[in-house]
Amino acid sequence: MDKPKRPLSQRSPHGPEGPARSSRPPLRRGKSHSPRDGDRSRGGTSWEKSADWYDRIIGEHGSALYQQLVVPSALELLAPQRGEQILDLGCGQGVFGRALAQRGANVTGLDASASLIARARTYPQQGLRFVVRDAAQLDGLGPLDAISAILCLQNLEHLDAVCRSAAAVIKPGGRMLWVLNHPAFRIPRQSSWGFEPERKIQYRRLDAYSSALQIPIVMHPGKASSETTLSFHRSLQELLQPGFAAGFSLAGLQEWHSPKESQPGPRARAENRARREFPLFLALLWRRP
Repeated sequence: MDKPKRPLSQRSPHGPEGPARSSRPPLRRGKSHSPRDGDRSRGGTSWEKSADWYDRIIGEHGSALYQQLVVPSALELLAPQRGEQILDLGCGQGVFGRALAQRGANVTGLDASASLIARARTYPQQGLRFVVRDAAQLDGLGPLDAISAILCLQNLEHLDAVCRSAAAVIKPGGRMLWVLNHPAFRIPRQSSWGFEPERKIQYRRLDAYSSALQIPIVMHPGKASSETTLSFHRSLQELLQPGFAAGFSLAGLQEWHSPKESQPGPRARAENRARREFPLFLALLWRRP
């Protein structure tokens, strides 16, 4: 079930339908708070070298799961209004930014990867502009009615700095939407599917959750020369703390499940039940008082 698209918009190299899997680089634990290291255009969180490959997968409209689940659900929760000023963090090729612009919003798409921004500019961009910046460097982009961060938080090492910067440019009463791979069920290299034949149950196995993890992800499994990137896992408590510390209040929380259905077969019923029980994504709507 967890197999193939992120993301900065999860930009898992294997897409939002399943946790990124890699088996070669050693797991690194602990936290770092350097905004420089969090810039995905260089260093351990880079997407620069994989921009061409990622663009071939996502393109103008995003994967099928983006179109069926992520974009419509995010639009409903954020509720963009015509004329609003909205910043799309980790915009990648601008898939969600274009959806916002189609609702009449004035959208700025921001990503640290110059190559992904270059791809975004090749697609229709009425009501859009794009900038290459780190997600914690938002000065001069406000005042904003709303900020979106769609499937990019696992690539942001410096989430505390991002939240502080967002709070400085968003208007009182403004909203901030986070959509991410569910941190309780989709942890790269620490979560997996299992099947119990006697009970005919597909279950979710978790090998870690509470520890803060920096997880190396192989961008192209099977390629000896493949580059790696880092995915940052945070527990719910650690994930929420930077938002609260920056002065935001939590205004909404949703868990989104896969709409897929298995083809008829001996495990189809168990697989479909598991999809309904274990959400793919967590969506958090923040509001600045």
